[in-house]
Amino acid sequence: MKSCPTVPEELNRKLFSLAPKMVLASQSPNRLLLLQDAGIDVITAPQDVDESIQDRDPELAVSHIAMKKLESYVASDSFRKDLIALSCDTMVLFDGKLLGKPHSRNEARKMLSLFSGKKQDVISGYSIYIPGKGIFSGNDESTVYFNKLSKKDIEDYLDTGDFVGAAGAYRIQRSGYTLIDKISGSWTNVVGLPFERIIEVLSK
Repeated sequence: MKSCPTVPEELNRKLFSLAPKMVLASQSPNRLLLLQDAGIDVITAPQDVDESIQDRDPELAVSHIAMKKLESYVASDSFRKDLIALSCDTMVLFDGKLLGKPHSRNEARKMLSLFSGKKQDVISGYSIYIPGKGIFSGNDESTVYFNKLSKKDIEDYLDTGDFVGAAGAYRIQRSGYTLIDKISGSWTNVVGLPFERIIEVLSK
């Protein structure tokens, strides 16, 4: 089995130097783990917002939801105006349609069956609050190329349970990487937290 990529240490060091402590306005364990692996002291502040897709433009859709999460945090009693805060949202664009998280194993099975041997775009929107500077938003996009998947490949993956709560029904940083042929673009963006773009914003 091929090994799963990891975040380059250079990216981890750079992000840590810019934000050794931050608030993550998200309930995603994957995003939390990415930040913690970079050595960042993370305060989690999950926000309960409507994540339904309301924009046809995929970049606007993910950016809109990320902004809603951050605005909800900024308006909350837990808001820390002295700390950088980050929110993100990730969706899969496949065959002209935006796909979020599957609601069942059957829905996840259908998604993965459609992906077999094809490519998709993974788009993440982000919003960042920087003390004294304000809020900055943007997005990043990567292309994921899937292997040809047999029914057994799909069922074996579904048995891991990693599809639960994952955009597109797979977590690429776990066993989901075995479904993938290659990636064009940012690895961390596919996981759900585009380090390169976030570093660019914080470096300005």
